[in-house]
Amino acid sequence: MKRLWQICAALALCMPLGSSYAAYTVKVTMSMPKGTTGEKPAANFPTNTKIIPCDGPGFDAISFSVTYDASNANKTVDRDLFIFLHTPDGSGIPRFLVAKKQNLGSNFIFLPREDVKSLQPKGDYFIPRTENLTGGGPVTTVLMDTVSVQAASSGIWQLIAIVGDGNSPKFSFDNPSTWDAWDVATVMLRKPWVGFSTQTCQ
Repeated sequence: MKRLWQICAALALCMPLGSSYAAYTVKVTMSMPKGTTGEKPAANFPTNTKIIPCDGPGFDAISFSVTYDASNANKTVDRDLFIFLHTPDGSGIPRFLVAKKQNLGSNFIFLPREDVKSLQPKGDYFIPRTENLTGGGPVTTVLMDTVSVQAASSGIWQLIAIVGDGNSPKFSFDNPSTWDAWDVATVMLRKPWVGFSTQTCQ
């Protein structure tokens, strides 16, 4: 009977080098800053989905962070990081907001996109591989410290992070099997939809 270490050694020798070892990862976390309306919602609010009530004396805000690894087995960055804000109920507003980092600093901007077809694999990345200089291990990107959602539309919002090869002809934002890693965090503002009255956080 072979020992466990012998089996592991044999498997390691038989496996080809390269992408087989690559472990692309991404994780989105979400929190409600202290003192905001979403920090301690009332007991009768939903518990399975984070919610910002959008009323009361507190400030309406949220914090996100993204931890990712876009490097291969050789510790070379060969994937892009995409970060989107998305709302399924795009009534009169873009359904996607593309987060783009500015140069090598920490600032970023949001660019509106109407739908999935409008997303650009070769341009809508948060940070391209050529500017990701910290390959070879998880990189924590603090995307937003405290971001106000005052005046944001009511309903469901998602923060979506994708690690993938935007230069590949096979890559598609409409096909998750072409993504190397992805994660989604969801938050509800006021109610599950925009509705026809009180349509924003106030």
